[in-house]
Amino acid sequence: MEVSEVSSKGKLATLKETAEYLNVSINTIRNYIKKDVIPYMTVGGSYRFDLEQVRDYINDQDRFARSSKPTKEEE
Repeated sequence: MEVSEVSSKGKLATLKETAEYLNVSINTIRNYIKKDVIPYMTVGGSYRFDLEQVRDYINDQDRFARSSKPTKEEE
């Protein structure tokens, strides 16, 4: 599952916008931040996300997960 293209180049997204983009709750995004799961930055004490970086990171993680699954022959 690849995250779709980001239309707002260069715009930093808020916590809420990022949650909506990934179709998860704001609390899930906060947990991702605590666990350093997705790239983020702080601007004036608020979390901000470059959605292109988030998309690329999620897609890379998805590719890694798919490539590390055992094949039928390995099971």
